[in-house]
Amino acid sequence: MRVGIVGAGLWGGNHAVALTDHPGCTVAIICDRDAHRAQVLAERCGCAWTTDLAEVAASDVDAVTVATPDHLHAEPVLTILAAGKHVLVEKPLATTVADAQAMVEAADAAGRFLMVDFHARWHPLYMGAKAYVERGELGAPVMAYARLSDTIHVPTSMLSWGGQSGPEWFLYPHTMDLIRWLFQREPVEVYAKGTRGVLEGRGIPCWDTIQALVEFEGGAICTFETSWIVPDSFTNVVDNRITVYGERGGLEVKNEPSLWAFTDRYHTPFSSTAVTRYGKAWGYQYEPIRYFVDCVAKGVAPESTGRDGLIVTAMIAATLQSLAEKRPIRITDVLPSR
Repeated sequence: MRVGIVGAGLWGGNHAVALTDHPGCTVAIICDRDAHRAQVLAERCGCAWTTDLAEVAASDVDAVTVATPDHLHAEPVLTILAAGKHVLVEKPLATTVADAQAMVEAADAAGRFLMVDFHARWHPLYMGAKAYVERGELGAPVMAYARLSDTIHVPTSMLSWGGQSGPEWFLYPHTMDLIRWLFQREPVEVYAKGTRGVLEGRGIPCWDTIQALVEFEGGAICTFETSWIVPDSFTNVVDNRITVYGERGGLEVKNEPSLWAFTDRYHTPFSSTAVTRYGKAWGYQYEPIRYFVDCVAKGVAPESTGRDGLIVTAMIAATLQSLAEKRPIRITDVLPSR
């Protein structure tokens, strides 16, 4: 397989790492609006590069992975699908329901796979949690709590486009997809509250914190909490915890469950940091990208689909509408075609 990458930034680099050591594919072309960034990543991969998306669409690649910023997914995904190529796109699928719906319909019309990289599904502990659900050990879902927040470093230093996203688009896709995946139920209604001011005071126009209470089919509920103003003194870039209760059992996954270190400070290393050992880059952030290649090669539809991305986008859109209108929002209010 020949694969192209659109977006040569932080996560596009992870796509390159995952793909270049996959024995079943070759990275053929890199595309980014920033010519220097595209060239640097292409030189690492030993492939062609361009700033023109049309060149990727016209190339002989079989599939393309899209790792552009959250709000810039629609154009490359729709262009590549129209060219008859399979697409993997980073979460969120889109930052509007209309764009997400258009992408799903374009994939169906083209007869091509559209996979959303909800890479938290590949974390070993969340895969373990899913196994408890599949074995029926928890029983029907009743209640959950899902927290995923970042230190203020992320919107102020790591991302140059934080104000065009926000913790809802950058972080909620992970937890909202995970709970839907674990509950095996569809969302029905969202009621949200949030705060603003800290990031706006730094010139970043987005929410500081949000809590969203989501009801799912069958009456199960989950509180989703997110923040982009966790102090940099926190032990990790990420603050993550998920608790799930069912009628017969429960489970909990705690913050960045990994190595605890005390060197110049007490901390937990960021689990998305690359680890290279035994001649291969390891990490749950790489596995869904390699899985996508395997699915395309075998002609097997990926499990993490465009429709999954559409539902999560609708959940976040309902969250934002609830914040604006200060009332509960039905998912059918933002996704009438569901």
